[in-house]
Amino acid sequence: MTEPLIETPTPGGVERTAELARRWLPAFLAGRRADDDVYAPGVSTWHNVGEREAEIERTPSRTRQVQAGADLRVEDVRVKVFDGGWVVQAVTVGTSADGEPVRIPSCLVVTLHEGRIARFEEYADSAAVERLFGAS
Repeated sequence: MTEPLIETPTPGGVERTAELARRWLPAFLAGRRADDDVYAPGVSTWHNVGEREAEIERTPSRTRQVQAGADLRVEDVRVKVFDGGWVVQAVTVGTSADGEPVRIPSCLVVTLHEGRIARFEEYADSAAVERLFGAS
């Protein structure tokens, strides 16, 4: 069995990470991609629903749903920064394009590599996601 990795944060690392999180967060809340320089080459995203990982797309899924007629916003946002990334706890709420109410509690783990976003891991309520996007 491999020993668990326990990383010890550094004050400088936490501050640099917090600065990047502050740059990225407004775009995330608006449902759009942040400036390209915040992302590492090959940045990927993994979702617990379907357990899929792929290179991040230019337009977040939430934006595509809004363009299709959904009325969605992110509320109750809490961000916890650590040396090398952050965790976003939030709830996506609103109405789907079909007029159904939407409430999706989620947790997004953001991991950095060389000071840029390298990976997103999104954990969301699968039943709520299916109501918004349909069964996967």
